[in-house]
Amino acid sequence: MKHSYRHYFPALIVLLALVLLPMSSCTASPGDTFYDAGAGDYTATGAEFVQNWLFRFDTAVSGRTFTTPSAADIVAILTSPSAGQVIVLGVTADGGNDVTLLGGTNVTIKPSASKIAGNTTLTIYCELDDVSSGSAAVTIY
Repeated sequence: MKHSYRHYFPALIVLLALVLLPMSSCTASPGDTFYDAGAGDYTATGAEFVQNWLFRFDTAVSGRTFTTPSAADIVAILTSPSAGQVIVLGVTADGGNDVTLLGGTNVTIKPSASKIAGNTTLTIYCELDDVSSGSAAVTIY
């Protein structure tokens, strides 16, 4: 009598997906809204930074600055943060001028994320480097 395991293959795939999916270290921002900063500079709170997936700036007249919250504020607002976790969000310069991204305390901004060119949306990745109390650190790529 021959045994065929092909009938078990779809169930195995579903089981692996259910087991491995929660272990993923790259997560989208938990928010479901966007923030319209309008024609001004903006400093985000930890909650605003984590809860919004897109930040829009009106750069028709001049450049704008977007200052992130501190690493401690970003980590504090997350449920069960872990080192290596990634928050994905976008920044739009809606006009001909740039948006300059500035980091709050213990937030490192890599050159690739420091400027959002006019009439562009840039996807940025905020990696949690350290989630320890008093030592929180993040890097934005």
